[in-house]
Amino acid sequence: MTERIMTDANGRKYITTEPLLHSPQRPWVGLTEFQFAEIYNKWNDSNGSTPWGLYHAIEKALKAKNHG
Repeated sequence: MTERIMTDANGRKYITTEPLLHSPQRPWVGLTEFQFAEIYNKWNDSNGSTPWGLYHAIEKALKAKNHG
């Protein structure tokens, strides 16, 4: 069994071998300014683009970085 260090509601640390109820969350990965600028420039160069198009392009890039 794998031991883990836990913290209780009062801030006290203890060691446990209880299994995780769910897998730990991965940290959020955002876009760099360069990546956002690339997306914005592609969107801005498109004729007839709407703000929703920019929103969807950013959402797609974030999903790709965070969900593999």
